[in-house]
Amino acid sequence: MTNMKLDKLFRRLFKSLDKGKKGSEDDLDKIDQLLKRLRDRRDHLRHRLKKEKRVCKQKRLKAELKIVEIKLKKGKKRRKQLGPT
Repeated sequence: MTNMKLDKLFRRLFKSLDKGKKGSEDDLDKIDQLLKRLRDRRDHLRHRLKKEKRVCKQKRLKAELKIVEIKLKKGKKRRKQLGPT
């Protein structure tokens, strides 16, 4: 899944959730699915970074990896706010 698709999913998900209210089961399931996708994407990027020889591609992969890790951190924080694990 491309980074743009993840961005779109991430924006759509957090736009629909209100900070003050507890999450419904559907909202929690959506967040869990998104977090799984982000973890998969992070693992994939780490693997590609390990294999990549060219410095310019390594820089791009590192930047993309950092973005995914930040989104993952934010998603985990939001998941914790909405309800029990």
